[in-house]
Amino acid sequence: MKGITRKLCWLLFIILQVACNGAAEKKLTAEKHLPENDSIGVKFELLTNAIETPIEYTVPPDKSHRIFITDNKGKVWLLKKDTLDPVPFLNIKKRLGKKDKKSQQGELFSIAFHPQFASNSKFFACYAKPSGRHAENFKFIVSEFTVDKTNPDIANLETERQVMELESKNIVFNGAEIAFGPDGYLYISIGDDKLGDTTYTYHAQNLNYLNGKLLRIDINKIPYGIPADNPFVGIKNARPEIWAYGFRKLWRFSFDSASHQLFGADVGELNQEEINIVQKGGNYGWPIKEGDSSFENSTSRVQTALVAPIHAYSHKDGVCVIGGSFYYGKGIPPLTKKYVFADFNGNLFALSKDSKDGWNKQGLKILNRPADPFLICGTGVDENNELIVLGMLNTKDGIKGAVYKIGKE
Repeated sequence: MKGITRKLCWLLFIILQVACNGAAEKKLTAEKHLPENDSIGVKFELLTNAIETPIEYTVPPDKSHRIFITDNKGKVWLLKKDTLDPVPFLNIKKRLGKKDKKSQQGELFSIAFHPQFASNSKFFACYAKPSGRHAENFKFIVSEFTVDKTNPDIANLETERQVMELESKNIVFNGAEIAFGPDGYLYISIGDDKLGDTTYTYHAQNLNYLNGKLLRIDINKIPYGIPADNPFVGIKNARPEIWAYGFRKLWRFSFDSASHQLFGADVGELNQEEINIVQKGGNYGWPIKEGDSSFENSTSRVQTALVAPIHAYSHKDGVCVIGGSFYYGKGIPPLTKKYVFADFNGNLFALSKDSKDGWNKQGLKILNRPADPFLICGTGVDENNELIVLGMLNTKDGIKGAVYKIGKE
């Protein structure tokens, strides 16, 4: 995208440490126009530009027609009938605060509503905050909250029950997503990005660690339970929470509502971005592999056969995969049953399965692309299964958040 320079992307990285790697060697020049042959035309409809750093769009399972938008800076906003409530649903910004002048602010990554939210009013949030023990360390936390008994549009902070905690120096850069699967269990992705820390050892191939993994837990037990069919239950030197491993950073993943398959977008570092179908016990290769390419030469850590991505693309086509969802809406028929995903550079793509079990990629042509560079940080679907993108506009007045609905040409 024209105007997205290394300097701008680094600035945005500081503002919003989401999926992308800030390494100077990563090419951050994006293409504004994709080839128009075999592309699908779509338009953006602005839903709100009043949120600072929107990264997640969530619809609760309660038929209330409310929309919850996660702000990376520590708040969750409520959108009702296209109007943003003036008071945030959840505000943990103070809990993410700095311990001293040298330490960094924490981040709110994702929320997930309990499958029985309509009756129990419970939801979960994952965030990172500076550790009380060491200002330079962070804690990655998954917590349960309950909605206020007198006001369903406000979360009661006093009800927080900590489910899981993981502490390390750079865990703030490895937070990602939580979501409930069709099986009712909570899935948690945790990254394995060293982000310039020369002392960091990659853990994605080590089953003793939760870094670089997708976890699966039962939150109906205290503090949580391990589903009996998790692949590493009873295995020596392996954490039973692990569902799959070998990821650099599953910034966003989603379940296909038709097949129930889990599709994850794993953010690359130097060369490639990738989309995976994540299966029970699968090893997706990081740091041995990055997409279809080799990353580390050593193969001594590889314990099982590596699962190849269904699609990988180089940094000629994008800079940081954001992920997406299968489309089952009615507004854009050419996208039906296709996996639509985004890249941080503002481009959109669709993957469709061919007759030989391969996957073909198409570009989406944004016909009313914003005049200011729009960097996509999250995706979602609304109650009608229409597609949503969230991110930041680089305006002349500074960085501004924006949430768009994707509509037909």
